[in-house]
Amino acid sequence: MPFALYYLSSYERCIKRLGDKERHIAGLVVSALYNYFNSGSSAMSDPYMIQLNKRTYRLVFKKLQGAIWEAYLDNQVRVLTRLEKNKYFLVFAGNHDQVKKFLKEA
Repeated sequence: MPFALYYLSSYERCIKRLGDKERHIAGLVVSALYNYFNSGSSAMSDPYMIQLNKRTYRLVFKKLQGAIWEAYLDNQVRVLTRLEKNKYFLVFAGNHDQVKKFLKEA
């Protein structure tokens, strides 16, 4: 089954609130997720090294709680996804503190 990633309105709202640099990094995280899953790597494997825009990044993709997974490149902007029936939904983007707050309120 090919990797399916869906954008939710909550994610789109988060992206609009980010600065230009953070928005760009969030886009790189999403690109890295596509590459990661299309590579056939296990979701529980070691951090995945990925080449984007002539630079190598370390993608971390890990389960946080329940169906919520976190993805980030080199400890920068974090993107949260929700896994439902083999589909990933983008639900949130922000820094570490914003993610902690989001998880407490969810």
